[in-house]
Amino acid sequence: MQKKIIVLKHMKLNEIANISTGYSFRTKVRHDPEGDTKVIQMGNIDEYEGVVAEGFSRIADFTPRSDRYFLSPGDVIMLNKGYNLHAHVIPEGLGKVIAANSFTVLKVVSEHVVPEYLAWFLNANRTQHFLESISAGTNTPSLPKRILETVNVDLPPKKKQQVLCEIDRLKRKEAMLQRKIAKKKEQFIDALLQQQNDEWISNN
Repeated sequence: MQKKIIVLKHMKLNEIANISTGYSFRTKVRHDPEGDTKVIQMGNIDEYEGVVAEGFSRIADFTPRSDRYFLSPGDVIMLNKGYNLHAHVIPEGLGKVIAANSFTVLKVVSEHVVPEYLAWFLNANRTQHFLESISAGTNTPSLPKRILETVNVDLPPKKKQQVLCEIDRLKRKEAMLQRKIAKKKEQFIDALLQQQNDEWISNN
C-alpha cells in the first residue's frame, strides 16, 4: 500500500512548537567558572554563526521548577526585544544550557518542520517586517508570546525545507569567510602603515 503524502502549506507557530520564554534571573548573571549550566545571552549570538559555542557565563546549582528551561539541540531561540528579532538553532555539543529571558524558546514538536527551516523562516525579511509591524513598545519594541503564537508559517515539503536550509548555511558560511578576509586585510594594511611610519621616523 502506498504511503499517503501529507502536504501542508501553513501552520500556526503554536501548532509547530511549544513556545516559552527564557529564564528570568532576579539579578545580573554572575559567572561561576565551576558552574555546570551555561547561560545564553545576547552577547553569545552572532548574526552569521548563530549561537557561538564559547564565552558563555556559567552558573552552579541551577534547579528551576521546570525542565523546560533546559535547551536541546534543534531547539530554536529568538530574540524577543529590539529591532532584530532573529532566531537561531541550538547546535550539538553545548551540554547543559539555558537561555536568558531576552529570548523566546521554540521547541519544535511537529514532524513536518525542520528546525533550521523554522529559524530561516523567522529570519526572512518578509517575516521580520511583519514581526516589526506587530511588535509592541516605542523605544524598544517587544514581541509578546501571545502574538508570536498566531504567526502563520509557510511549510513546503521537508525535503524542500532541507534544500533551502543548506543553501542558507552556505550563504552564511560565505559571509563569515568574507568577514574574516576583510579583518585579515585590515590587519595587514595596518601593519604596513605602521611599518612605513616607523621607517620615516627612524630616517629623520
